[in-house]
Amino acid sequence: MPVGRKQVREQIITATRPSLASGEYIRSCSPVWATECRGRLPLLFRGRAVHYVAVTDRRLILFRRPRRRHPLTPESMLIAKRHGTFSLVKTLRLAPLLQLRVRDASGRQIALEFRPRDRKVGREIASLLSERRALPPGRPIAE
Repeated sequence: MPVGRKQVREQIITATRPSLASGEYIRSCSPVWATECRGRLPLLFRGRAVHYVAVTDRRLILFRRPRRRHPLTPESMLIAKRHGTFSLVKTLRLAPLLQLRVRDASGRQIALEFRPRDRKVGREIASLLSERRALPPGRPIAE
């Protein structure tokens, strides 16, 4: 069971590594509150849950958080799609969270909420999806 931020990050990297294409690398990763937005029910009353997000140079990958005392595995992967299949609908700064509303190619809208210490990852996702261009060469996360 991941306890600290470092252990969570290591588990995200370990679970993501088998699905990476050759030359693909992880740019950033963090825990995120996520839920699907459908209907007219406000997000406050939705069943939001903690998930894990990994941003590679090509894709956005979302993992379901494992139950207590269980490791994060590649089977926990919910979404692994290229950046181009997503569009940024809205960015909200709700104290203390940063909320991104993202729509995929099928029209499904997902709310991602980042805590203050994870806002850097949220801002990176927002800039990737709003620019819709190829990523500049960056450096991979240290493993």
